[in-house]
Amino acid sequence: MNDFGKLLKAIRLSRGYGLKQFADMIGDLPSNLSAIEHGRRSAPASPDKLRQMADALALVDGSTEWERFFFLAKQPGQLPAHVQHYAELEIFPVLCRTLNELRPTEDELKLLVELLRKHRRKARKHGEN
Repeated sequence: MNDFGKLLKAIRLSRGYGLKQFADMIGDLPSNLSAIEHGRRSAPASPDKLRQMADALALVDGSTEWERFFFLAKQPGQLPAHVQHYAELEIFPVLCRTLNELRPTEDELKLLVELLRKHRRKARKHGEN
């Protein structure tokens, strides 16, 4: 069983959904879902399908559980599906080079994330995007 499959099954069961019930909720076959949960099939590559699954499982966007779900679903050598669109931005390679150059610690990265979240909340409060 792969880590994504283990997580998917654990969350599904914790929500009280049987395999067929959850498969019906996301418009998939129980056999496909079982194959994912047991590591015989990869996680869906589609960000839309993953979001549909996360929503059906009542995962809260931005929560630790949400981030882990998408991180474990990522394909080898790729960004998690829900953040792949950032790779299209011109600034993205600059950001990656800067991180590589500065080599921030995990705690420093957490501070950066919190700074961005505070900035976003402040902007929303003032009616900005």
